[in-house]
Amino acid sequence: MAAPRPIRRKRIQQQQQQQNDKLIAKWCFALVCLWPLVVLLRWGGKSTPTNNNNLDGAQQNNHHHSVGGVHHNNIFQIRKYLDRVDVMGYGPTHPRVAVVIVGTNRDEVLASVESVFRNTAMERIFLICAVMDGVASDAKLVKKLNQMDEGAVPHWHGLKKLMSQKLDDDDDEEEEPHGKKTYVLFNGDGETGTAASRNDAVAFITLLEEKHEQAGLKSPEEDLLLVFLKSGAELNDKQWLKPVTSALVVPAPFTRSSLLLKNYFNEKTTTKKNNAAVSFGVESDDGTFTQTKAVGFSAALTPQWMDSKASDLAASNGNSFPSPALAGVATAMRLATYRNLPVFNRTDRHDIVTTTGDSDSVVVVGDYEADLDLALNLWLCADGIDILNGIGATAKNAHVFTKDNTRVEPSVAAQLAATWMDAARAEQVFAKVTGVTRLEWDTLISKAKKKNNNSPNNEKCRSFQWYVENVNTVFTEEEEEGNNDDASNNSSKTAAKVSDTTTTEKEVVVPDKQPLEIPKVMEEEVFLIPERKEDDEQQAAEKEKKLDPPLDPERLALLQKSKPVDIAYVNITDRSDHPHKGAKDADGNWGYVHDPTALRKNPPPFTFPDLESACALRDNDYKMMTEQVSVVDVKAHDAVRRRRDKIFCLVYTIAESHDRIPYIRETWGPKCDGFMVGSTKTDASIGAVEIPHEGPEEYNNIWQKVRSMWSYIYDNYYQDYDWFHIGGDDLFLLVENLRLYLESDEIRAAQNDGGVTVPSSSSLESSTHQVPLFLGRRFAYQGDVNNVFLSGGSGYTLNKAALKILVVEGLPKYFPHQKTFSEDTRLAEIFRKLSVFPYDTKDSHGSERYNPFMPGHHWGYRPPSDMSKDWYAKYTVPLGHVHWGKEHCSKHSVAFHYVKKDAQKKLYALAYGKCASK
Repeated sequence: MAAPRPIRRKRIQQQQQQQNDKLIAKWCFALVCLWPLVVLLRWGGKSTPTNNNNLDGAQQNNHHHSVGGVHHNNIFQIRKYLDRVDVMGYGPTHPRVAVVIVGTNRDEVLASVESVFRNTAMERIFLICAVMDGVASDAKLVKKLNQMDEGAVPHWHGLKKLMSQKLDDDDDEEEEPHGKKTYVLFNGDGETGTAASRNDAVAFITLLEEKHEQAGLKSPEEDLLLVFLKSGAELNDKQWLKPVTSALVVPAPFTRSSLLLKNYFNEKTTTKKNNAAVSFGVESDDGTFTQTKAVGFSAALTPQWMDSKASDLAASNGNSFPSPALAGVATAMRLATYRNLPVFNRTDRHDIVTTTGDSDSVVVVGDYEADLDLALNLWLCADGIDILNGIGATAKNAHVFTKDNTRVEPSVAAQLAATWMDAARAEQVFAKVTGVTRLEWDTLISKAKKKNNNSPNNEKCRSFQWYVENVNTVFTEEEEEGNNDDASNNSSKTAAKVSDTTTTEKEVVVPDKQPLEIPKVMEEEVFLIPERKEDDEQQAAEKEKKLDPPLDPERLALLQKSKPVDIAYVNITDRSDHPHKGAKDADGNWGYVHDPTALRKNPPPFTFPDLESACALRDNDYKMMTEQVSVVDVKAHDAVRRRRDKIFCLVYTIAESHDRIPYIRETWGPKCDGFMVGSTKTDASIGAVEIPHEGPEEYNNIWQKVRSMWSYIYDNYYQDYDWFHIGGDDLFLLVENLRLYLESDEIRAAQNDGGVTVPSSSSLESSTHQVPLFLGRRFAYQGDVNNVFLSGGSGYTLNKAALKILVVEGLPKYFPHQKTFSEDTRLAEIFRKLSVFPYDTKDSHGSERYNPFMPGHHWGYRPPSDMSKDWYAKYTVPLGHVHWGKEHCSKHSVAFHYVKKDAQKKLYALAYGKCASK
């Protein structure tokens, strides 16, 4: 039965009244919650933006910036910048973002800035800071940025459509006012590099943040985000800030990087603010974005693509996965995260010193090196790196770094190794990085360690070993070394001890004698010039004899590990390919054979217009050459009647450095029995010979160059000479001292039977076998006496036996196709495999004959109190008694290094008595 009409009407009215009451309650609640915001909006809308586009006084005194094209006096006068602030759409849960763009090209920087405006709500932009590295001012850039701030570029306000202040006349919609968003820092004092420029920008943003908080325009709870966008790159996703905010502000306990760190600390996933960084997609070699690729780096510090694990993708539903390094063109993190990293707190972050010869220069850190260092900071001292799928930044004009187009400067590699790695890992980097010799590398490491007085705290940062084992697993993957399996297993220059059975210590056996009681230090050897005697006396003197004083046990033991070699010439019949392909003449025709005696037969005159002033300069070079190194007695040297050992001198250079060769030709070059310059161009007038080799002509391929040069020497001159010395175009050689040393009883006994018996002249000439000798300046790598090599600076000397086994046995078998600059270490490795070890060439007082620096450097050098902190002392001390200063160089010194042009003539004048006695 239906209800009466009055009752139904009353019920309906009650329901309508309830609905009205609910609606009124909702409106009242909304009014109570939103009226403060309405007031703020009203106040903000009536504010008038300032018309000044520059911050007064934004010049940072410590970096000497000229900002906005206007000279400023005080960086703290930023009132005009603070006259306007956006008050809607941000807060602790949705913080604003500061974008940093470092570049040198105006158009590329502007394109990047415009992409931020187009794809980011204005309320969420705290600042877009462009750093023009190495640019003093750019009025056009400042004008363009001002126009963008005024609305010339389409942009977002909250949820409103994309708009521009340049509206059509019939468009009723009014542009919402907003504060200045862009700022530019000019660094006109020369490029400081990406890392330093980023730090400048972050320091400025931090200062601005403090001023905002002091003025009540920013809540301390709002934790700003920081984005590094590469110059020329462009954001391409209008929703990019949403996933970045979720990843960095809202705790994300299921990110794979957080799980890795949880395992490291053996603790539960933290719920504190995320100290990780996120990368905006990873660009593959062809510049496209990948969805499952992370990027690491090898020991060569070049990018290596890595497939992300299925478990990593599953843990985040495919939204993110960890990456050992940064490979995209945009990276985001909390501003506080970056400020707490060691990279921001380094006092010496503006330059990295590289050693070039005997001088220093500064290397600017580029985008890739800066990102590499930042990745290590994030993984070892923060919460790592995650790649976010679904967002990306297009490279456009930004450089995309790949394995094939990336090379880290040796000085930067050394800085990274010294900062983050232990000695073993640093050695792996040295084995792969290009463009530095061992001596230069260890000089860089030593300098980097001295500068790292604010290195990462080991208690706060994780170890590089952990990073390699758990994160960057591609670091230790071996790269193929040519097509030789054995070479690939031995390509690194690590400081591993010699463990081959052929190199183990064995008992020293001296024929017809009881075990020797041999003194550790021999008496001073004297190079005697025999007088003319009667025939019977001369014959007696020419008989074989025991070496007296005998060799010390160390030298004797090393020599007896080597086997005598038949020194008969073996013809390499196949000369159709490298390294035996031969040389080209000046016209590029194959088959050229240089005359090595041409210089000795027709030496140019010694001319030195500055002789008087050079001799009058009483510097350390003068002191060493006049007070310690003996002036060569040429007359006594030439008066020796017995057959003299013939020395072939090989200097290597390139065509661009041919201007150094005339200085050698006027000084020590003619004293060699044979002289040749291995180069990239044949020039008979200076003795230069083009010897092509496998691979490109570049510093990183010196090994192949040296392989071909040694092969050319063996193929054409082996039978005519007794000794072969090689060095660079800044080598200074005292040939008479070298010859007297090579003809001494010590060396003759060494190559005769391993250091026991001095052969007679007749038996020496008729000998068919020799013990291979590898002579030069020895260094113990990292103080390890089991890993000794010869410095390439002062050159090294081979006898016939050593040259033969190198060319006939060593070069075809070991590293035949390897591309590397490190020819000296490769040679040492080959000889070590052939049981030939660097011989100790110090004199009986422990003074060095082969010297890796200028004489004056050795005169003034003194090691630090802690010798382990200086590579030269560390490499030298383990190899016996050492003198520093004057007596560091032998009176019978053989060679010096870093002697260029006029310095060759000066040392020659001092060594050969051409300076007046006064």
